[in-house]
Amino acid sequence: MKLKITLITLFTSTLLFAQSFTEVQLPKPDQLNPFFIGPLFKSTIHYGVTPPNYNGKVILFNHGYIDLNQSQFLFDNSFYQETFDEGYQAVFVATTRGGGIWVNGELLAESIDIITQKYNVSDVTIIAHSNGGKAAEAAMIQYGQKNKVSQVFALGTPYWGTYLADISQMPWLNWAWRLTGLNEGARTSTTYYCRDVVRPYLDNNSNNEPDKFIILGASGYFTGSNLLARAAFTVTGGILLPVQGANDGVAPYSSTLRPGGEYVFRKNDYRAFFDHLDVSFGQFSWPYVKSYLENRSQRSLKSPNTAKSDNHITTSNYYIIHSENEYENIVLDKNSKFAVAEMIHENPKAEFSSSIEGQKQLKALTPQKQENHKTIIAITKGSQQLESDSRFAAFVKQNNGIMMKLEHQPTKLYPQLKVDITSARKNDQLLLNTEVRGVIIKTSEIDGTPQENEPQLINFNEKNGSFYFDTKKLEDGVYSLFLNSESDGNFKRSIISGFVVGDIHKSLTNTDETIPRVKSEKSLKITPNSVKNYAILTLQGYANNSDQLKISVYEISGKKIKDFEIPTQQNSQYDISKNLQYLSGGIYLLQVNNEKTVKFVKE
Repeated sequence: MKLKITLITLFTSTLLFAQSFTEVQLPKPDQLNPFFIGPLFKSTIHYGVTPPNYNGKVILFNHGYIDLNQSQFLFDNSFYQETFDEGYQAVFVATTRGGGIWVNGELLAESIDIITQKYNVSDVTIIAHSNGGKAAEAAMIQYGQKNKVSQVFALGTPYWGTYLADISQMPWLNWAWRLTGLNEGARTSTTYYCRDVVRPYLDNNSNNEPDKFIILGASGYFTGSNLLARAAFTVTGGILLPVQGANDGVAPYSSTLRPGGEYVFRKNDYRAFFDHLDVSFGQFSWPYVKSYLENRSQRSLKSPNTAKSDNHITTSNYYIIHSENEYENIVLDKNSKFAVAEMIHENPKAEFSSSIEGQKQLKALTPQKQENHKTIIAITKGSQQLESDSRFAAFVKQNNGIMMKLEHQPTKLYPQLKVDITSARKNDQLLLNTEVRGVIIKTSEIDGTPQENEPQLINFNEKNGSFYFDTKKLEDGVYSLFLNSESDGNFKRSIISGFVVGDIHKSLTNTDETIPRVKSEKSLKITPNSVKNYAILTLQGYANNSDQLKISVYEISGKKIKDFEIPTQQNSQYDISKNLQYLSGGIYLLQVNNEKTVKFVKE
């Protein structure tokens, strides 16, 4: 099956308006013009025609972030026809593409009131694709609609988030997220937001009714039938595979297992070898939904009631380099005979070449494997500068048995981050003189409200062979984390993750006013932000109580590469052009007096 490639034309429809929604009446399924397109930028309820054999039951369809809900009744999707033939009233609700779980959950709750009143029914069945399944649980639990929903069929819903969303929160990697066609809803779909906010808040809520959730989690990102979507899913599924295992290209199978719910397919079930777009199509999912609707008493496999113990642990045998940073080379660990660079790239068919350190001659690299947006290259020689005709990120995996493990040790409000570096070899001397550091960015408030903040540098303190960072000094909110460990000349490791600081219940229920922390009035800015031969540093709020200002420059991994001092002056503007002149091209962080940090790009 292929998605139809069509010119978009308007289909004559009846447009109504109700509160937050535009309402559209569809024709019968067999009369629906394949060129139809309804409102794209407005929350919409598309009403299907009531079938002649109407059985008195309403099925509400809600989309995920991959598209608007029109994909569930257009593009050869059989859901509308199937439900019509079986006597169900079909209604297709479009909330927002990027509003996140709480915004979409509130809208979905409003639509449920409109729909139950319109058809004079006490409840609806929801068939939700992807993050629509998260909006469904928010509508039921947070916004009081549990009694108006008989059951929810969740098609590829990442209840525990997805690593792809984690990547999206890194400003220098968010182009990779855009390859999926997804968008800003990522903030509430990260693995750490779902783990630290969504799951504990909703699963322990008195309104939670887990038995109402029936889960269809797919495992076949590599066998999806939708050829137009395969390019993105092939690369994104490939990223997920080593980090989160079997997946459909967007949602890892393990992430779809809502605690306490029932699931139709086992992991790697041959019946579910289809991708994240396939699972939203009736041809693939309706036979299983229909079977369950006709025999509600049938029991499927039971999802675990509690979070797995390893949900707070992330491991890495790789480090990450980015194409914009000329200072980042692919370097073999000491005693490592080879490495594998798994690269995702913006151009579908990128070409790569490298030069050995100290040599100017470029040599074309022959991939071991290449797909759209993804290339795998074996590395057998020392420090190499990698070049390409495309932006890329390389996950460089080493074979010498050194692993970095990040553990989030949860507390009521302020988690402690613990990092361990281990080796397959006993008393491995390569682990000596290890440093662990991180770059964090506050990306949103706990309720998902977006925030725009500059990166901050954090250092981990060693104690009894482990490395720790306490989050108590941070403002409440949701933070992305780019974690790096290094023993200079021996090894490097990276992890992309994140964490949440603060009281999630107060933030989501507004039962009590939190005491705002005093924010620093200090600010700094580099003009222009993309530095070539000229750079002005502007400071506000820095008292001239010393003769010198200490400036530190860091690579994006948090590694310090340069210190310098500048004499204080009254106009708060400083020409630092000469100090940045000899930096290699790439993304850097500049810090003043070991306090605030600003990101800049050196051309």
